[in-house]
Amino acid sequence: MAKGDAEGTGLAALVRSDRGLSPVARVAVYANAYFARIHDCLREDFGALARALGPAAYHDLVKTYLMTYPPTRPSLRHAGAQLVTHLSMEPFVSIFLRRCPYAADLARLEWALTEAFYAPDSPVLSREDLAAVAPEDWGALRFEASASLQVLSCAWPVHEVRERFDREDGASTWDPVPVLDAESTHLRVWRQGERVRYRAISALEREALRAVQAGEPFAAVCDRWVADLATADAASRAAALLAAWLTDGVLASCFPCNAGHRRS
Repeated sequence: MAKGDAEGTGLAALVRSDRGLSPVARVAVYANAYFARIHDCLREDFGALARALGPAAYHDLVKTYLMTYPPTRPSLRHAGAQLVTHLSMEPFVSIFLRRCPYAADLARLEWALTEAFYAPDSPVLSREDLAAVAPEDWGALRFEASASLQVLSCAWPVHEVRERFDREDGASTWDPVPVLDAESTHLRVWRQGERVRYRAISALEREALRAVQAGEPFAAVCDRWVADLATADAASRAAALLAAWLTDGVLASCFPCNAGHRRS
């Protein structure tokens, strides 16, 4: 509608009435359909959050979110990119946090699941690849993480709520909302094959994965642990972590830091 035409009378010249609907009412159908489409897409991306809030509160959350962060990209795949920021930064979202105090962390986990699903494919480092590394290269060996890997630090163990959501069918409702105790929690999110996975991890593993993502040699990562663990314990923990990463497909490749190019 043109500016200053609050009643939409100018639409009569562009849109015909039909079946008893005025031009304004006909255009409103499409406007409402657009909101409904985004509403449903966000519910697919943030299923546990929508269930925790309940239909009415979730509807209001989406409405306030889209007013603050309207979509700027053609694909609805990106529509939820700012929801964590919205829940973390906007003062008025406290009305949603009163019902679900861990909403921002739950949204953070669920958006990480979406990002992992759409991440580019990566090769998967195998035990055979690692066995082929020359002994003299092990001291400066670096790992490249899967493109889908995300490491999260949350104030709530929100993976427990998402696990409940994954176990239940789509017709389930939550009343009352699942109760969590605030607890510092670290999560690993990644895609293995066609399936997106998530897991609670220790602070030690979080530190190691972030160092890997930063490109540090694995030996340097292990050296940091020696200050807190006995040397034998640090070595066994490093071996256990590396074995778990290989099993889960978290690593894409390995290469010596002085190599002219990466190799697997």
